[in-house]
Amino acid sequence: MREWISYPDSEVIKLALKEMNLPASRAAGTFDERAWKVWKYVAENIEYVSDKKAFGMPDFWLFPAETLTLRRGDCEDSSFLLATLMIASGISEHCVRVVIGRVFTRNTAYGHCWVVYQNESGTWCLLESTLNSIPQRLPPADPFTEQGSGDRYEPQLCFNRNHMWSIAPSEIRLSEYISSREIPGGYRPRSPEI
Repeated sequence: MREWISYPDSEVIKLALKEMNLPASRAAGTFDERAWKVWKYVAENIEYVSDKKAFGMPDFWLFPAETLTLRRGDCEDSSFLLATLMIASGISEHCVRVVIGRVFTRNTAYGHCWVVYQNESGTWCLLESTLNSIPQRLPPADPFTEQGSGDRYEPQLCFNRNHMWSIAPSEIRLSEYISSREIPGGYRPRSPEI
């Protein structure tokens, strides 16, 4: 799974990074600025479309360069792209993770994929990759995982290019995640509020 966060010598990834007007320095504050600009870029340039609609399959994973070229994808496609662009922009891969889990709404639960980023002050932030627009600040992840949250995110495993972690309280098999991917009514998470 870690190979899905990749960009070696990808001209498509390099061109996208040039479009973002990222900070050239590595000074304090520039990494959070990079994360926010990359997140904004993905939100504005990648259209959410289900694999069933796009490919006629319940689940089909794209590599980041493919998602960027097609300018569309579902939650894991845009999450792989977001994580890849963040790392390629100069953010440490130890501060970026792709998370696979479930989202619980009032009416349903479904398999989902998103990105978390450890900001410069050490707080993990939830970057929902399927949004069309993003908040003005990076939202802390913890409130989204608490009982009573409007859309409660339950991480089950996460990974970066070097490591993979299973997260309590429950473990998930990839086959279970994939079979839970079909979302009734095409529900997408609401925009995180700060």
